[in-house]
Amino acid sequence: MGETDTMSDGATWYRRVSRVDAPVAVLVAVGNTLLCGALLLMMITSGINFGPPGSTREAEAAATSELVERLYFGWLAGGLLLFASCRLPRAVLSHLVSMAAPPVTLLALFAAAI
Repeated sequence: MGETDTMSDGATWYRRVSRVDAPVAVLVAVGNTLLCGALLLMMITSGINFGPPGSTREAEAAATSELVERLYFGWLAGGLLLFASCRLPRAVLSHLVSMAAPPVTLLALFAAAI
């Protein structure tokens, strides 16, 4: 009487998770867009100099660049791992596209300007 059927519990969990896949995908895309914007601003402002550039300022810019790279790729890998392990295919695709589109677009704009 106290036993639980693990197959039905797993199927119920999967149905519940798959129902929230579309809203999660939208929230992921919005969150990633905001995060990519903030990281882009960090990269841009780290290179702005007022006055002659010094070795300290160059070291700070390099440290900021390294931090942005770690945050970006860590967030990308962590999100892909989390959403794939929860079996949320729309969220995985939304995460991948919303994290890859801004850098690709920026590179395309820079390539067109050259």
